Amino acid sequence: MKTQIFKVKLIAALVLIVGCSKDDDVPVIDPGITFYEKAGEWSCNINEDCEDVYQFEFKKDTKIAISIEDVTGKSVVSLDLSAEFGQFGGPNLLNDGKLTYYGCTNQDEEVSISNIIISETGIYNLSVARDWGLSAGFDGTYKVTIISNTAFIEGVSPTNDTEALNYERECL
Repeated sequence: MKTQIFKVKLIAALVLIVGCSKDDDVPVIDPGITFYEKAGEWSCNINEDCEDVYQFEFKKDTKIAISIEDVTGKSVVSLDLSAEFGQFGGPNLLNDGKLTYYGCTNQDEEVSISNIIISETGIYNLSVARDWGLSAGFDGTYKVTIISNTAFIEGVSPTNDTEALNYERECL
């Protein structure tokens, strides 16, 4: 009888140990967010159109709205939202697929674009650029907000104050 009780306890202990093994843990999946808000700032070099680049993973047919508010420093904002192709500057979803930045504001004006439809599941870069030729001085601040009808995932930390290569803005 004692041997039988000992075997039951031993089997129960083994089941608990195996059941709690880290090798069997299910990976935690990021459920995502539907609201993103972050304060940003530019500190551009002389004669440089600079940008902060944010990265997000969106699902196909997601509908998003982007706003850039609280713009300071006599800054003129331009935006680019493009799929990640290993480099920045793909077709801009905000400018009908053109390679230009979306730019329709004056100094310290806010930008708000809604009903942006994500065409394919993937990683997208949002570039918040400061136009050197239309802005005054070297720096400024802003707040970026993204609202989505489906959950999305924030990517790597933003890239700050990068020179906006092949910068050209257009208002459509």
